Amino acid sequence: MGQMRISHRQWTRYLADVGLPTLAYLASVTASALLAHRMEPGIGRMLVAALPVPAIAWLAYAEWKRLRRRDELRQRIEMEAMTTGFGVSFGLVVALVFIDLHGDLDVPLYVAAFVMAACWMGAQIWVRARYRYGWLQSDRDDPS
Repeated sequence: MGQMRISHRQWTRYLADVGLPTLAYLASVTASALLAHRMEPGIGRMLVAALPVPAIAWLAYAEWKRLRRRDELRQRIEMEAMTTGFGVSFGLVVALVFIDLHGDLDVPLYVAAFVMAACWMGAQIWVRARYRYGWLQSDRDDPS
């Protein structure tokens, strides 16, 4: 198998699709973190903590639009990876909740985000390996 390289066209298309939502996400997380630490606890601080939510929704929508442009195999791979990642992460998070409820281990809530992200990445790698499908294969034929 030859060396796979990302082309200028692929980068340009990817940045056009998710560049602004990603920048909005990074900016909103930064603003939220900086502002929340300077505020007193209360409704205002909770609203500031929720600043990244619209950017997360925008980023999810941008990724959904990218997925809709893919061929059927790539869509199947993505759906299988998302389903696997969600199922495994949900089971792990529920197990951690029960461990925390029974006092065996103090598990902070933010751990759930890391567990879910790790399970999603692991599922992407596992499903792509199972299908023998590279990261850039379908991007080569991406319609402009």
